[in-house]
Amino acid sequence: MPFKLRLKKSRQYNVVSKNIFVISVELLDKTVIECTLSAESNGQECLNNVCQRINLQQPEFFGLRFLSKRYGLRWVDMEKPLKRQLEKYASDASSLYLAVMFYIVDVAQIYDEATRDQYFLQLKNDVIEGHLPCNSDEAVVLAAYSLQAEFGNHDPVRHTAEYLKDFPLLPKHFGANFLSRVIATHASLVGLVPSSAGIQYIQRAQQLEGYGIEYIVSKDDLGQEVWLGVSAFGIVVKHPSSQKSQTYMFVNML
Repeated sequence: MPFKLRLKKSRQYNVVSKNIFVISVELLDKTVIECTLSAESNGQECLNNVCQRINLQQPEFFGLRFLSKRYGLRWVDMEKPLKRQLEKYASDASSLYLAVMFYIVDVAQIYDEATRDQYFLQLKNDVIEGHLPCNSDEAVVLAAYSLQAEFGNHDPVRHTAEYLKDFPLLPKHFGANFLSRVIATHASLVGLVPSSAGIQYIQRAQQLEGYGIEYIVSKDDLGQEVWLGVSAFGIVVKHPSSQKSQTYMFVNML
Protein backbone atom coordinates (compact mmCIF):
# COMPACT_ATOMS: atom_id res chain seq x y z
CA MET A 1 0.00 0.00 0.00
CA PRO A 2 -0.61 2.49 -1.50
CA PHE A 3 -2.11 0.32 -4.18
CA LYS A 4 -0.36 0.48 -7.53
CA LEU A 5 -1.11 -2.63 -9.53
CA ARG A 6 1.54 -3.97 -11.86
CA LEU A 7 -0.37 -5.75 -14.57
CA LYS A 8 1.19 -8.67 -16.42
CA LYS A 9 0.49 -9.74 -19.94
CA SER A 10 -1.60 -12.88 -20.24
CA ARG A 11 -2.37 -15.38 -22.98
CA GLN A 12 -3.87 -13.67 -26.02
CA TYR A 13 -6.32 -14.89 -28.65
CA ASN A 14 -7.21 -13.66 -32.10
CA VAL A 15 -10.26 -11.53 -31.28
CA VAL A 16 -11.61 -11.97 -34.80
CA SER A 17 -12.47 -15.57 -33.98
CA LYS A 18 -16.03 -16.31 -32.86
CA ASN A 19 -14.57 -18.79 -30.36
CA ILE A 20 -13.16 -16.10 -28.10
CA PHE A 21 -14.59 -13.21 -26.14
CA VAL A 22 -13.31 -10.24 -24.18
CA ILE A 23 -14.64 -9.50 -20.72
CA SER A 24 -14.05 -6.55 -18.38
CA VAL A 25 -13.29 -7.31 -14.74
CA GLU A 26 -13.59 -4.58 -12.12
CA LEU A 27 -11.10 -4.95 -9.28
CA LEU A 28 -11.75 -3.84 -5.71
CA ASP A 29 -10.00 -0.50 -6.27
CA LYS A 30 -12.42 0.14 -9.18
CA THR A 31 -9.66 -0.45 -11.73
CA VAL A 32 -10.96 -2.34 -14.77
CA ILE A 33 -8.89 -4.86 -16.71
CA GLU A 34 -9.83 -6.82 -19.82
CA CYS A 35 -9.41 -10.56 -20.17
CA THR A 36 -9.47 -12.37 -23.51
CA LEU A 37 -10.81 -15.91 -23.11
CA SER A 38 -11.98 -18.78 -25.24
CA ALA A 39 -15.69 -19.55 -25.45
CA GLU A 40 -15.07 -22.71 -23.39
CA SER A 41 -13.05 -21.02 -20.64
CA ASN A 42 -14.55 -21.56 -17.21
CA GLY A 43 -14.77 -19.14 -14.32
CA GLN A 44 -11.58 -20.40 -12.71
CA GLU A 45 -9.57 -19.68 -15.86
CA CYS A 46 -10.85 -16.10 -15.83
CA LEU A 47 -9.99 -15.69 -12.13
CA ASN A 48 -6.53 -17.14 -12.72
CA ASN A 49 -6.05 -14.67 -15.58
CA VAL A 50 -6.99 -11.76 -13.32
CA CYS A 51 -4.78 -12.93 -10.45
CA GLN A 52 -1.82 -13.38 -12.79
CA ARG A 53 -2.26 -9.85 -14.12
CA ILE A 54 -2.21 -8.26 -10.64
CA ASN A 55 0.35 -10.66 -9.10
CA LEU A 56 -2.20 -11.96 -6.60
CA GLN A 57 -0.80 -15.19 -5.13
CA GLN A 58 -3.78 -16.41 -3.05
CA PRO A 59 -6.76 -16.64 -5.41
CA GLU A 60 -8.50 -19.18 -3.17
CA PHE A 61 -10.13 -16.37 -1.16
CA PHE A 62 -11.69 -14.71 -4.20
CA GLY A 63 -14.46 -15.22 -6.69
CA LEU A 64 -16.12 -13.39 -9.58
CA ARG A 65 -19.59 -11.89 -9.55
CA PHE A 66 -21.93 -10.55 -12.21
CA LEU A 67 -25.12 -8.53 -12.18
CA SER A 68 -27.92 -10.98 -12.89
CA LYS A 69 -31.13 -10.27 -14.74
CA ARG A 70 -33.28 -10.97 -11.67
CA TYR A 71 -31.37 -11.37 -8.42
CA GLY A 72 -28.75 -8.64 -8.22
CA LEU A 73 -25.14 -9.74 -7.84
CA ARG A 74 -24.55 -13.45 -8.34
CA TRP A 75 -21.44 -15.60 -8.06
CA VAL A 76 -19.88 -17.19 -11.12
CA ASP A 77 -19.75 -21.00 -11.05
CA MET A 78 -16.01 -21.45 -11.34
CA GLU A 79 -16.19 -24.90 -12.94
CA LYS A 80 -18.68 -24.12 -15.73
CA PRO A 81 -18.06 -22.29 -19.03
CA LEU A 82 -18.14 -18.59 -18.23
CA LYS A 83 -19.56 -17.32 -21.53
CA ARG A 84 -22.63 -19.56 -21.30
CA GLN A 85 -23.36 -18.50 -17.72
CA LEU A 86 -23.20 -14.80 -18.58
CA GLU A 87 -25.29 -15.11 -21.73
CA LYS A 88 -27.97 -16.98 -19.78
CA TYR A 89 -28.08 -15.11 -16.49
CA ALA A 90 -26.24 -11.77 -16.67
CA SER A 91 -27.81 -8.42 -17.46
CA ASP A 92 -24.42 -7.41 -18.90
CA ALA A 93 -22.55 -10.38 -20.34
CA SER A 94 -19.32 -8.38 -20.73
CA SER A 95 -18.70 -7.33 -17.11
CA LEU A 96 -17.51 -9.11 -13.97
CA TYR A 97 -16.49 -7.99 -10.49
CA LEU A 98 -13.66 -9.42 -8.40
CA ALA A 99 -14.75 -9.97 -4.78
CA VAL A 100 -13.76 -11.81 -1.62
CA MET A 101 -15.73 -15.05 -1.51
CA PHE A 102 -14.17 -16.74 1.52
CA TYR A 103 -13.49 -14.60 4.57
CA ILE A 104 -10.63 -15.41 6.94
CA VAL A 105 -10.62 -15.80 10.72
CA ASP A 106 -6.96 -14.88 11.18
CA VAL A 107 -5.19 -12.22 9.10
CA ALA A 108 -2.02 -14.34 9.35
CA GLN A 109 -3.64 -16.63 6.77
CA ILE A 110 -2.79 -13.99 4.16
CA TYR A 111 0.94 -13.97 3.39
CA ASP A 112 0.78 -12.24 -0.01
CA GLU A 113 0.80 -8.43 -0.15
CA ALA A 114 -1.41 -8.13 -3.25
CA THR A 115 -3.96 -10.49 -1.69
CA ARG A 116 -3.94 -8.47 1.53
CA ASP A 117 -4.40 -5.21 -0.41
CA GLN A 118 -7.47 -6.54 -2.25
CA TYR A 119 -8.86 -8.05 0.96
CA PHE A 120 -8.46 -4.71 2.73
CA LEU A 121 -10.27 -2.95 -0.10
CA GLN A 122 -13.14 -5.45 0.08
CA LEU A 123 -13.64 -4.72 3.79
CA LYS A 124 -13.34 -0.99 3.21
CA ASN A 125 -16.05 -1.20 0.54
CA ASP A 126 -18.21 -3.31 2.87
CA VAL A 127 -17.97 -0.64 5.58
CA ILE A 128 -18.62 2.29 3.25
CA GLU A 129 -21.59 0.56 1.58
CA GLY A 130 -23.11 -0.32 4.96
CA HIS A 131 -22.71 -4.09 4.61
CA LEU A 132 -20.59 -3.99 7.77
CA PRO A 133 -22.49 -1.67 10.14
CA CYS A 134 -20.41 0.28 12.65
CA ASN A 135 -20.90 3.15 15.09
CA SER A 136 -19.33 6.57 14.65
CA ASP A 137 -16.26 5.85 16.78
CA GLU A 138 -15.51 2.64 14.90
CA ALA A 139 -16.08 4.36 11.55
CA VAL A 140 -13.66 7.17 12.39
CA VAL A 141 -10.90 4.81 13.51
CA LEU A 142 -11.31 2.60 10.45
CA ALA A 143 -11.22 5.62 8.14
CA ALA A 144 -8.01 6.82 9.82
CA TYR A 145 -6.37 3.42 9.34
CA SER A 146 -7.41 3.41 5.69
CA LEU A 147 -5.74 6.81 5.21
CA GLN A 148 -2.56 5.55 6.88
CA ALA A 149 -2.64 2.41 4.72
CA GLU A 150 -3.12 4.30 1.47
CA PHE A 151 -1.21 7.58 2.08
CA GLY A 152 1.20 6.90 4.93
CA ASN A 153 1.79 9.55 7.60
CA HIS A 154 -0.55 12.51 7.85
CA ASP A 155 0.61 15.58 5.93
CA PRO A 156 -1.11 18.68 7.37
CA VAL A 157 -0.54 20.62 4.15
CA ARG A 158 -1.90 17.97 1.84
CA HIS A 159 -4.41 15.97 3.89
CA THR A 160 -6.91 18.71 4.56
CA ALA A 161 -10.69 18.36 4.79
CA GLU A 162 -10.98 20.01 1.38
CA TYR A 163 -8.58 17.51 -0.18
CA LEU A 164 -10.17 14.46 1.44
CA LYS A 165 -13.83 15.39 1.10
CA ASP A 166 -14.32 13.36 -2.09
CA PHE A 167 -12.39 10.29 -0.92
CA PRO A 168 -14.58 7.34 0.12
CA LEU A 169 -13.73 6.95 3.80
CA LEU A 170 -16.89 6.75 5.88
CA PRO A 171 -20.24 4.97 5.61
CA LYS A 172 -22.49 6.99 3.34
CA HIS A 173 -24.89 8.05 6.12
CA PHE A 174 -22.12 9.84 8.05
CA GLY A 175 -21.88 13.57 7.37
CA ALA A 176 -18.85 15.64 6.44
CA ASN A 177 -18.58 16.85 10.05
CA PHE A 178 -16.91 13.56 10.96
CA LEU A 179 -14.01 14.23 8.60
CA SER A 180 -12.17 16.44 11.10
CA ARG A 181 -12.19 13.56 13.60
CA VAL A 182 -10.81 11.23 10.92
CA ILE A 183 -7.98 13.66 10.13
CA ALA A 184 -7.07 14.05 13.82
CA THR A 185 -7.05 10.29 14.33
CA HIS A 186 -4.97 9.79 11.18
CA ALA A 187 -2.42 12.28 12.53
CA SER A 188 -2.13 10.22 15.71
CA LEU A 189 -1.00 7.17 13.69
CA VAL A 190 2.27 8.77 12.58
CA GLY A 191 5.03 6.16 12.29
CA LEU A 192 2.70 3.26 11.64
CA VAL A 193 3.86 1.38 8.53
CA PRO A 194 1.13 1.46 5.81
CA SER A 195 1.06 -2.34 5.51
CA SER A 196 0.55 -2.62 9.28
CA ALA A 197 -2.26 -0.06 9.08
CA GLY A 198 -3.97 -2.24 6.49
CA ILE A 199 -3.66 -5.24 8.80
CA GLN A 200 -5.08 -3.22 11.69
CA TYR A 201 -8.03 -2.24 9.49
CA ILE A 202 -8.72 -5.88 8.64
CA GLN A 203 -8.49 -6.98 12.28
CA ARG A 204 -10.86 -4.25 13.46
CA ALA A 205 -13.34 -4.95 10.66
CA GLN A 206 -13.32 -8.61 11.64
CA GLN A 207 -14.84 -7.61 14.99
CA LEU A 208 -17.87 -5.94 13.40
CA GLU A 209 -21.20 -7.72 13.40
CA GLY A 210 -21.88 -9.18 9.99
CA TYR A 211 -18.24 -9.73 9.06
CA GLY A 212 -17.93 -12.37 6.36
CA ILE A 213 -21.66 -13.02 6.10
CA GLU A 214 -23.58 -12.95 2.83
CA TYR A 215 -27.32 -13.21 3.40
CA ILE A 216 -29.98 -14.82 1.26
CA VAL A 217 -33.69 -14.10 1.73
CA SER A 218 -35.95 -16.91 2.93
CA LYS A 219 -39.10 -17.40 5.04
CA ASP A 220 -39.68 -18.97 8.44
CA ASP A 221 -42.48 -21.34 9.50
CA LEU A 222 -44.85 -18.39 9.89
CA GLY A 223 -44.17 -17.11 6.39
CA GLN A 224 -42.20 -14.11 7.67
CA GLU A 225 -39.11 -12.95 5.81
CA VAL A 226 -35.79 -13.97 7.32
CA TRP A 227 -32.20 -13.60 6.16
CA LEU A 228 -29.97 -16.66 6.24
CA GLY A 229 -26.21 -16.34 6.20
CA VAL A 230 -23.14 -18.50 6.72
CA SER A 231 -20.12 -17.20 8.62
CA ALA A 232 -16.84 -18.84 9.56
CA PHE A 233 -18.41 -19.83 12.90
CA GLY A 234 -21.93 -20.94 12.06
CA ILE A 235 -25.28 -20.26 10.43
CA VAL A 236 -26.83 -16.85 11.10
CA VAL A 237 -30.58 -16.20 11.07
CA LYS A 238 -31.61 -12.54 11.02
CA HIS A 239 -35.10 -11.05 11.15
CA PRO A 240 -35.04 -7.75 9.20
CA SER A 241 -38.12 -6.41 11.01
CA SER A 242 -36.37 -6.50 14.40
CA GLN A 243 -32.72 -6.51 13.22
CA LYS A 244 -32.11 -9.27 15.77
CA SER A 245 -29.93 -12.19 14.73
CA GLN A 246 -29.17 -15.62 16.09
CA THR A 247 -26.10 -17.70 15.32
CA TYR A 248 -26.12 -21.50 15.33
CA MET A 249 -22.50 -22.42 15.95
CA PHE A 250 -20.96 -25.18 13.86
CA VAL A 251 -19.27 -26.69 16.96
CA ASN A 252 -22.72 -27.25 18.48
CA MET A 253 -24.05 -29.04 15.41
CA LEU A 254 -21.77 -32.06 15.75
